[in-house]
Amino acid sequence: MTVHGAAHHPPYAELHRFGLRLFIASEAFLFGVLFAARFYLLGFERAEAVNVTLGVVLTIILLTATWSSHRAAAAARAGDRGAMQGQLLLTMALGVLFLALVVVEWSAGFREFPISTPYGSIFYLITGTHSLHLLIGLFVLASLFLQARRGRLGEGDVWKVEGGVAYWQFVDVVWLFVFTILYVL
Repeated sequence: MTVHGAAHHPPYAELHRFGLRLFIASEAFLFGVLFAARFYLLGFERAEAVNVTLGVVLTIILLTATWSSHRAAAAARAGDRGAMQGQLLLTMALGVLFLALVVVEWSAGFREFPISTPYGSIFYLITGTHSLHLLIGLFVLASLFLQARRGRLGEGDVWKVEGGVAYWQFVDVVWLFVFTILYVL
């Protein structure tokens, strides 16, 4: 059983793509509201204790995960199930590493800017919301990996991989805004 990138798409694939775009737009709105709340409550204030170096490392990890997820979708379109699975595994490993480092960051951050402070409350709300979305992305990618491993992805299922990767990449792009808004400005 292989995943093929043929031009053949099931009739519902376009409807699912539209639904995914609508879902991602609603998620973008959610993050937009969180970013607006950050500026409304804090202006351009930033806690000096924010670990910018760790923020850069987290950004590099997610940019690498974006690249590997893109390669997973390309492998699915090419019908290369083995490469797709390998790239999905790499993407998931990078996602787990990202979440582990967020936990490390939070551990240090709780001492430097507690959740009871205005900056702390916004910082943990935004990074926590992002981490939750990343965790959801990990579950989606793991589901795709298991379906491929068990031979349950067919010719018409490339859109599933593309959709999972699109969601993952959306979460990665959101991080670029999170990093800029919380670590740089």
